[in-house]
Amino acid sequence: MTSKTTIFVLGLLGLTLSGGYLATQAMFRSIGSVAIAETQQQPAKSGQVDKPAQMSEEILANAKLYVEAYNRQDAKAIAALCTEDCVFIDKDGNTLRGHKEIEEEFKEDFADNPKARISLSLDSIRLLTPDVAVEQGMMVYFPDGATATLQTKYEVTHVKKANRWLMALGRSYDVEILTPYEYLRDLDWLVGDWVDEGAGSVVETSYRWTDNKAFLLQDFTVRVKGQRILNGLQRIGWDPLSKQIKAWIFDSEGGHGESLWSWVDDSWVIQMKAVRLDGKVATATNRITRIGADRLAYQSVDRVVGEEPLPNLAVTIVRRPPESKR
Repeated sequence: MTSKTTIFVLGLLGLTLSGGYLATQAMFRSIGSVAIAETQQQPAKSGQVDKPAQMSEEILANAKLYVEAYNRQDAKAIAALCTEDCVFIDKDGNTLRGHKEIEEEFKEDFADNPKARISLSLDSIRLLTPDVAVEQGMMVYFPDGATATLQTKYEVTHVKKANRWLMALGRSYDVEILTPYEYLRDLDWLVGDWVDEGAGSVVETSYRWTDNKAFLLQDFTVRVKGQRILNGLQRIGWDPLSKQIKAWIFDSEGGHGESLWSWVDDSWVIQMKAVRLDGKVATATNRITRIGADRLAYQSVDRVVGEEPLPNLAVTIVRRPPESKR
């Protein structure tokens, strides 16, 4: 799930001058007295920042260090760019205080999101005094290093201590989700081929993303004694009405169904309802639990077809190893 750290990354990162957008377009917009290019959303290259006119070169240099530290996932270097008593506040009021908390939270987030990158567009920097400056802008987050999933406005206060600018206070607000992948990316570990082999039967499953990662697709095939008896497709996406992950499933016999997914106690709990070709309604509560990188536990309880209850089901499914190259 999206961790507390990730939320801070949206807020904190709001604190960050993260290198900016690439591919400048022809039109410009004016923010106060600062003109900034409207740009496409791409992760920042090393040290790249959209630079408003007349901004402090010293703060810009400090920001470039932050960009480089974040994009190489160096939590210690990020903490070193803050004052000892630095405070970061996200849009929900969650707070990080001081070097230790900041470094620990970033370490955790980098471990969970090893490909994460950021990009930033600066709106303004105001010098309140020779030693205090307020920066405002927009941060874009790329959890897989390529797909922009959300953006947030931010404000950060810099203070100058011992001739060095440091981040002292920052907050984020007005987070906007840019793509369903932000809600679905916790399922990324499913991508690949899986197999469950039982007594005389085999269930083969494959997961893949659509091109824009708006849906996760699952193909499945059931074989009994070597003969294929059923196959189908499940499309997993985000439902903005229920504000849950929702899936639609279709099998080769004409059956179809829907399910809603919820994250409960480190597992995905799936409430499923389907209609078979014979018109009977099937319901079940399924649970998927990750067990390491290459195994998952699958449970199905409260299974009913028509008015007939079925026994519970529990299996361990393993990732199919890649075929050896000859």
